[in-house]
Amino acid sequence: MERKKSESIRVIRHEPKGAKKNKTGKLRVAAYCRVSTLHEEQELSFETQSSYYRQLIDASEDKVLVGIYADQGISGLHMENRADLQRMLEDCRKGLVDMVMTKSVSRFSRNMSECQRTVEELRRLGIRIIFEKEKIDTSDPSSEFFLSILASMAQEESNSISQNIRWSQYHNAELGTPTRMTCYGYRRVIKDGKKTKEWEIVPKEAEMVRLAFRLALEGGRYKSIAQKMNEEEDRRGNTKRWDYARLYYTFTNEAYKGDLLTNKNYKPDYISKKMHKNNGEVTQFYIEEHHEPIVSREDYDTVYEMLRAGKLDSRATRWRKG
Repeated sequence: MERKKSESIRVIRHEPKGAKKNKTGKLRVAAYCRVSTLHEEQELSFETQSSYYRQLIDASEDKVLVGIYADQGISGLHMENRADLQRMLEDCRKGLVDMVMTKSVSRFSRNMSECQRTVEELRRLGIRIIFEKEKIDTSDPSSEFFLSILASMAQEESNSISQNIRWSQYHNAELGTPTRMTCYGYRRVIKDGKKTKEWEIVPKEAEMVRLAFRLALEGGRYKSIAQKMNEEEDRRGNTKRWDYARLYYTFTNEAYKGDLLTNKNYKPDYISKKMHKNNGEVTQFYIEEHHEPIVSREDYDTVYEMLRAGKLDSRATRWRKG
């Protein structure tokens, strides 16, 4: 069964039954696994890694397994996004762990600064990390140099992947087949059980979009339009709400007339998480008749000009040209 991309893998907790280093003499070990793609899952599945660590530590006379922590389908670039890694680190801070074992540096982190910062924090807590593939033990003073090199290599690999994805997105947009998330009123066409790049209309959502444009064309203003839209949502038994921001987005979204503008926002680099408005920093493509429109081109353009002229609400003067 295929897991959702952001789903965290089921974690099997192994309680050491009171085993503490100062009483049993055994090292309390936490194993960390990360699987980010289906290809990796085939070769390094959670089940395979879990079984490996369980057998390895159970066969050891000086170690006891505290837990197996694992994240699946999540990038290794930012540690804060990995729930089970954070849970493991919190257990380390609570004094429940003496040693961490993981497959490789790239499984642990692809961000050099975060990797080094975390290794240093655990070192201060007296906790060593074993990177099996590279045969690195952070309790060894000489490990710091090699770890910094390997962490840098793992980060550069992420950069290379990011650049390849950006090139693919640029190339597809240039060909008129961009990969972009659909907006309210649309969904991706599914063929042979897989989502394609093609868009199709979601009838019930499209009805609401058309209603918003009709109310605007009839002379409604933001407040009255939002009120009537919410009344209609209530009548349909929906909890979705309409307000100024949502109506503004709807009336300025070229997708509703069948066109598509690419790269409205961008990330300045592959490490940054925050999206920035594209003011010419990244090449954009405007693709006409990309998909079936929900409203006519004439109606869209009319409402768009009404908005720019401030005819929908005084707050429309916030409009910025360009």
